[in-house]
Amino acid sequence: MAGLELFFFYLLGASSSLSLAAINAAQVGLSLFFLWRLVRLRYRPGIPEAALVVFFGWNVVAALFSPYVPDALNGVLNYWSWTALLVGAGLPWAVRKHVKTYAVFLAVSAALTVPMSALTFFIGTDFHNQHLYTKLPMGATAAYGYFSHHLTYAGVMLAAACFLGARAVYGREGKKAGWWAASALAGLGLFFSLARTYYLAAVPSAAVLLWKKGKRWLIGGFLAAAVLGGVAMAFGPASFRQRIENTWNMSNPSNAERIYLWISGFHMWEAHPVVGWGPGIYEQVAGPYKAPYASRIHYPTFTGYLTRSHCHNLYLMIAIQTGAVGLVLFLAFVILAFRGMLKQADPVLKYGAMAAFTAFLFGGLFEFNGGDAEVATLVFFLVGLALNRSGGEDEDGDDDRPAAL
Repeated sequence: MAGLELFFFYLLGASSSLSLAAINAAQVGLSLFFLWRLVRLRYRPGIPEAALVVFFGWNVVAALFSPYVPDALNGVLNYWSWTALLVGAGLPWAVRKHVKTYAVFLAVSAALTVPMSALTFFIGTDFHNQHLYTKLPMGATAAYGYFSHHLTYAGVMLAAACFLGARAVYGREGKKAGWWAASALAGLGLFFSLARTYYLAAVPSAAVLLWKKGKRWLIGGFLAAAVLGGVAMAFGPASFRQRIENTWNMSNPSNAERIYLWISGFHMWEAHPVVGWGPGIYEQVAGPYKAPYASRIHYPTFTGYLTRSHCHNLYLMIAIQTGAVGLVLFLAFVILAFRGMLKQADPVLKYGAMAAFTAFLFGGLFEFNGGDAEVATLVFFLVGLALNRSGGEDEDGDDDRPAAL
């Protein structure tokens, strides 16, 4: 049975950058093993895992108070991808000791997306719409890898770069070149995605990743990022430079839409401040709150909102769906998760997972990445691995599994 669970473990790493269907298949397989251990009382959740379960429970309460109870109860299932944290935290040592091989599969899957993303960036290839070449300028088309949206791709690539970068920084001496290359390839995929949100999120996540190495590494990392960013802005395609410059342009329709989504979202929260509207029903109830601002958003071919199912902010969406209580419970879980990860003895897991989680939380300021299953599954699974303290690797890669296990 351990061999089958190990297969799903590897499958999750191999599919994380490639296929949501395969991601779900791997998570279902791992979840069945997790539930079997739970029924047999072979797993006791830690405090962060218990806090996440409490947050899930409050979502059910919020759904019961929703004006659309059946739809809201169904919306609770949208947090399925977050249960990857429980799965990762509950993995037995027989599986978890192979985390380095999991990282290899994750690295290979991320690398496989880069050629397609390069074609999208340089010649505008759009495989979804079967366009091999477009007349758009180089750098005008955002890469999305094997997913349907460039923000999904960017979130996965940044999380992968964080975890693979941790293997490069904190792994065994003499075997780091491959991990540096793997992390760089994931970073290249992030660059091709043109996702400004995750460009910004890379800064605090890199700081967390390099924190233990001290000031020299931090300063060196930021200088390297500044040089690469300067080169990209100086010599990159004009369309790319314009996209970056538009980050601070409040008249840009994408930026304007986010602002008015946030304003209308706050009004929605004010209407149901404690319990919220219920999970998964934002699109059904947001219309009257968004309508007054629609005429202020001007895209090239239409006026109004492009986004309908969320408000481009993780924290505001949680507040809208589950009220102030749900937001407090989520923030409490975040704090407890970081405290739990800090207790992890393996620096690769500790700093890799904390960096990926930081990228997710920072990205959540501008995106509802909690509803992005591909991103959330990878990030929450990495956090779960870091919360699992059943053993790890020492600097020589030896098994230091506790005697009690």
